[in-house]
Amino acid sequence: MAITKRPAAKPEKSIEDFIGGAPDSAQAAPAAAKAKGVMKGNQRQISLAMPVDLIARMDAAAAKLSLTRAGFLKLAVTRAVDAETA
Repeated sequence: MAITKRPAAKPEKSIEDFIGGAPDSAQAAPAAAKAKGVMKGNQRQISLAMPVDLIARMDAAAAKLSLTRAGFLKLAVTRAVDAETA
Protein backbone atom coordinates (compact mmCIF):
# COMPACT_ATOMS: atom_id res chain seq x y z
CA MET A 1 0.00 0.00 0.00
CA ALA A 2 1.43 3.37 -1.08
CA ILE A 3 1.57 6.34 1.23
CA THR A 4 0.09 9.48 -0.28
CA LYS A 5 -0.04 13.02 1.00
CA ARG A 6 -3.29 14.88 1.29
CA PRO A 7 -3.57 17.87 -1.01
CA ALA A 8 -3.12 21.24 0.69
CA ALA A 9 -6.42 22.67 1.89
CA LYS A 10 -7.73 25.61 -0.12
CA PRO A 11 -8.46 28.71 1.94
CA GLU A 12 -12.19 29.12 2.32
CA LYS A 13 -13.85 32.25 1.04
CA SER A 14 -15.63 34.39 3.53
CA ILE A 15 -19.39 34.60 3.37
CA GLU A 16 -19.12 38.23 2.18
CA ASP A 17 -16.85 37.20 -0.71
CA PHE A 18 -19.27 34.46 -1.68
CA ILE A 19 -22.30 36.76 -1.63
CA GLY A 20 -20.39 39.58 -3.31
CA GLY A 21 -19.43 37.27 -6.16
CA ALA A 22 -23.05 36.54 -7.06
CA PRO A 23 -24.12 37.97 -10.45
CA ASP A 24 -26.92 40.01 -8.85
CA SER A 25 -24.87 41.46 -6.01
CA ALA A 26 -24.22 45.19 -5.69
CA GLN A 27 -20.49 44.57 -6.05
CA ALA A 28 -20.91 42.67 -9.32
CA ALA A 29 -23.30 45.18 -10.91
CA PRO A 30 -20.70 47.79 -11.99
CA ALA A 31 -18.53 45.10 -13.59
CA ALA A 32 -21.51 43.70 -15.49
CA ALA A 33 -22.42 47.17 -16.77
CA LYS A 34 -18.91 47.68 -18.11
CA ALA A 35 -19.00 44.38 -19.98
CA LYS A 36 -22.04 45.22 -22.14
CA GLY A 37 -21.40 46.12 -25.76
CA VAL A 38 -18.60 45.32 -28.18
CA MET A 39 -15.37 47.29 -28.23
CA LYS A 40 -14.65 49.05 -31.54
CA GLY A 41 -11.28 50.75 -31.16
CA ASN A 42 -11.55 52.95 -28.08
CA GLN A 43 -15.36 53.03 -28.21
CA ARG A 44 -18.01 50.54 -27.11
CA GLN A 45 -20.73 49.62 -29.60
CA ILE A 46 -24.23 49.35 -28.15
CA SER A 47 -27.63 48.44 -29.51
CA LEU A 48 -30.55 50.83 -29.24
CA ALA A 49 -34.18 50.53 -30.33
CA MET A 50 -36.08 53.74 -31.10
CA PRO A 51 -39.48 54.63 -32.58
CA VAL A 52 -39.36 54.92 -36.37
CA ASP A 53 -40.74 58.48 -36.40
CA LEU A 54 -38.07 59.62 -33.92
CA ILE A 55 -35.34 58.09 -36.10
CA ALA A 56 -36.68 60.01 -39.12
CA ARG A 57 -36.70 63.29 -37.15
CA MET A 58 -33.20 62.57 -35.82
CA ASP A 59 -31.88 61.85 -39.32
CA ALA A 60 -33.37 65.12 -40.61
CA ALA A 61 -31.80 67.09 -37.75
CA ALA A 62 -28.45 65.36 -38.32
CA ALA A 63 -28.54 66.20 -42.03
CA LYS A 64 -29.12 69.89 -41.25
CA LEU A 65 -25.96 69.84 -39.12
CA SER A 66 -24.03 67.76 -41.70
CA LEU A 67 -23.61 64.95 -39.15
CA THR A 68 -24.06 61.23 -39.36
CA ARG A 69 -26.71 59.58 -37.23
CA ALA A 70 -24.03 58.30 -34.85
CA GLY A 71 -22.38 61.71 -34.64
CA PHE A 72 -25.71 63.37 -33.93
CA LEU A 73 -26.50 60.85 -31.19
CA LYS A 74 -23.09 61.35 -29.56
CA LEU A 75 -23.56 65.13 -29.65
CA ALA A 76 -27.09 64.94 -28.23
CA VAL A 77 -26.14 62.52 -25.45
CA THR A 78 -23.06 64.57 -24.56
CA ARG A 79 -25.18 67.72 -24.29
CA ALA A 80 -27.81 65.94 -22.19
CA VAL A 81 -25.26 64.46 -19.78
CA ASP A 82 -23.43 67.80 -19.48
CA ALA A 83 -26.72 69.55 -18.69
CA GLU A 84 -27.55 66.96 -16.00
CA THR A 85 -24.13 67.25 -14.34
CA ALA A 86 -24.01 71.07 -14.45
